[in-house]
Amino acid sequence: MNIAILSIGNEILSGDTINTNATWMGNRLVKIGCSIQLQMTVRDCLEDINFALNQLVDGNPNYIIITGGLGPTDDDITRKVLFDFVGTKSIFDNEYWITLSNRFMKFGKNIPELNKNQAIIPENGDIIQNPLGSARGYRFIINNSVLIALPGVPIEMKKMMENSVIPEIKKSIINPVLVRTLRTTGIAESILLEKIKQPISRDYACNIGYYPSLYGVDIKISSKDLNQINSLADELYKIIGTDIYSEGEVDIEEVVVNNLKRKKNSIAIAESCTGGLIGDRVTNTSGSSLIFKGGIIVYSNEAKIKILGVDENIINTFGAVSKQTAREMAEKIKKLYSVNFGLSVTGIAGPDGGTSEKPVGLVYVGLANDKTTKVKKFNFGSNRITNKISTSQSALNYLRLELKNE
Repeated sequence: MNIAILSIGNEILSGDTINTNATWMGNRLVKIGCSIQLQMTVRDCLEDINFALNQLVDGNPNYIIITGGLGPTDDDITRKVLFDFVGTKSIFDNEYWITLSNRFMKFGKNIPELNKNQAIIPENGDIIQNPLGSARGYRFIINNSVLIALPGVPIEMKKMMENSVIPEIKKSIINPVLVRTLRTTGIAESILLEKIKQPISRDYACNIGYYPSLYGVDIKISSKDLNQINSLADELYKIIGTDIYSEGEVDIEEVVVNNLKRKKNSIAIAESCTGGLIGDRVTNTSGSSLIFKGGIIVYSNEAKIKILGVDENIINTFGAVSKQTAREMAEKIKKLYSVNFGLSVTGIAGPDGGTSEKPVGLVYVGLANDKTTKVKKFNFGSNRITNKISTSQSALNYLRLELKNE
């Protein structure tokens, strides 16, 4: 099943908006067995949209999916250009206009006349309902391709894809390409590749892709034969099992939260250099209220001493970024919240503040439980934002491995 994706929007080309729609669609469609044939991005103007549509139709994909340009303002011209391209007349949907007007009235507002654009439908073509917004989508058949147009607002596009477009595409797939994604963390890509070099050199009749990020390396195994995929995945588990934290789209925070729930354990977190990022990631996971009892951002030395109760002599002697301070922070937060695990992070996020002894990117992660307190040292890079992300990932992984070993 070949798919072409067309993104329309001046704001994407200017860099004001990141094109997360194309990324999400590509990822989601590949998972159901599709192949992304082409992605294009053009301005919301007649010439560019027509050029792109002609190019895409000539490529003869099974589906062309368009996002953007269906808003109510004058610069949203995709609707008219699209109708002209497929050769259909416009009809004003008065019933939908009344529905839109009533929707605005519920919020105490009169509907702007500009929104009348969103009540226009094609004489020949289908409507794709939008349960979250006012701009509906369209479906046409042109040559041998199904042409889908959706609004560019990500939350609306995703809902319409999940409700209408993806179910239709799934029914059309005869021999889907199957994908299994193993998610690893805590191991560098080069080391990972060296470890698995021998098994992947054998003929498993699978395609293997590597997708590194700040969170780790995802290994995507794809084939039309599920048995071949599973055979290779089993081999990789034997070699790098502890470095694989999940499969599919499951993030490490979800793994940690679920493991804590399963063991009926609780946690509290003391954060310095991450500024609350670990707590944010944990609480983004459904069910986290069952295991997460609280957290404190102790960014300054004064906060560490006065709020968390870290011994002032330890900070004066060893420094705020030290094994000893991380240990104290983990133990104090555990005691303060009466939890099974106390997790702490302290480090130098950068780009300033480093020394020859304690360079930028130096981080200590502390983990206290009822039996012992452990501290692990990490060295990251010089970028402040990436250091925070890497620290949060490493801290969660440290906790994951401890839970695994219990």
